[in-house]
Amino acid sequence: MRASLDIDDRLLSEAERITGLPAEATVKEALQRLVDSHRQHSEFSNAPQATFEALAAEFRALVAGRTHTPSEELMREGRSER
Repeated sequence: MRASLDIDDRLLSEAERITGLPAEATVKEALQRLVDSHRQHSEFSNAPQATFEALAAEFRALVAGRTHTPSEELMREGRSER
């Protein structure tokens, strides 16, 4: 699609300097980055959020077979005394 846009000359010049691309390629790059960013944000915000219970179960499964550090053992002992 061809479009005629009124873009601030200083802004476009700065963008061209940063990208090292000509004006048309600079505008295409900026638009592509905007679209990619929006898609990535949309995918993240639409992803189901894990519940605390699910995260806790996953954590317990990860640490199930390992030996505990001395400080962890002391913390466990302290819990049982309460």
